[in-house]
Amino acid sequence: MSDGRGSILFVCTGNVCRSPYLEWGLRAALASADGPVIRLTSAGVAPLIGHPMSSYLLERLQNRGIDASEFRARALTEGMVARADVVLTASREHRGLIVRHMPSTATRTFTVLQFARLLRDRPSSGNGGADLPALVTLAQQSRGLAGASTEHDDIEDPWKHSRRVYARSAGKMDEVLEEILEHLVPR
Repeated sequence: MSDGRGSILFVCTGNVCRSPYLEWGLRAALASADGPVIRLTSAGVAPLIGHPMSSYLLERLQNRGIDASEFRARALTEGMVARADVVLTASREHRGLIVRHMPSTATRTFTVLQFARLLRDRPSSGNGGADLPALVTLAQQSRGLAGASTEHDDIEDPWKHSRRVYARSAGKMDEVLEEILEHLVPR
């Protein structure tokens, strides 16, 4: 696990759409909000190793002043999972793969939408600004109360789909990042 304010590993399939968009989007949001320093990374369970982020999502970030052109896809490793304070996946399928392979990670592996939902269902005290390990503990405690994860906890995979699907997926990712940011940055 990481030092300081924590680390987040985002995981999707190819590591060219959802996970890098979440990684770079949260990085920029934390920087612009003068948020905590959190180590952010992403990887794929079936990565397109060395490929850049999807052009639609890269353009969407660039339109917000975020230059993610240096990003290149990489494969998920056990070491990445072991070093992360929390693993946030794009879908229940990704979470299941990780937990089946590394059962000890079950308590700190969530879909990103599930993580935000669990924090929303049991808000932290104060006006945000909780450290990441505290948020992970809060989500762990809430998971039993909130019931099992459902298809509503999956972010649609836009890979090789229409711009409309990319826009819908990116919109959902922007929403969930805003929710997570509210818990990490004091208001």
